[in-house]
Amino acid sequence: MPHDQNSPAAPPRVYRAASAPWLTGFLVILGVVAAVTGWGQNALLTVASVCCGAALAGLGYALYWRPRMEIHGFGVRIINPLRSVDIPWAQIIDVRTRFTVTVVTEGGSHSCFALPAAGPGSALRSGTQGVTRAHPLARTEGAVRTGDLAGTRSGTAANDIRTLWQRKIDTGELDVFIRDDAALEPVRVRYVPAPLAVTLALAAAGIALFVTA
Repeated sequence: MPHDQNSPAAPPRVYRAASAPWLTGFLVILGVVAAVTGWGQNALLTVASVCCGAALAGLGYALYWRPRMEIHGFGVRIINPLRSVDIPWAQIIDVRTRFTVTVVTEGGSHSCFALPAAGPGSALRSGTQGVTRAHPLARTEGAVRTGDLAGTRSGTAANDIRTLWQRKIDTGELDVFIRDDAALEPVRVRYVPAPLAVTLALAAAGIALFVTA
């Protein structure tokens, strides 16, 4: 049974790119290989190898594992490489999937780096249920945007947000016709450059030590 997203104790629903695990794993393994390669030669090469290996692992974390979208009781949280955005349910007016999953508010749009729209191959792999008028988001001519296809990460995330948002409207928890800006909880944007900054610093240090050695 799915968790009640209104419960403070309910864990968030987390959405990452389908490629996130193996891309992160590849860079971590590559980082381990880089660190081991220079181990035991001399002090500078050893430290340089460790720095470069850590930079590769950090790059995998910062670009592929850390970016994600979460659905919480309070709303939607989008975590991108350089910033995170908390969007309360009352601020949401639309969810789009043209290029990435994008949550639209009256104050602007917030795209999720981790959830790009699915490619044309996803449409070819989808059954008729996914690409014809039977799909709930099908347009009048029967076409469905590939980003909304059932079974894709972008389509699943967007559909879950729309479903929970509509449920809150139907139960009266949200009143979309009352737009008192003073009463609405604001969208909160936080810049988090540390993961990428540390990764770049490690890479720069490793390269500098290699040149010196």
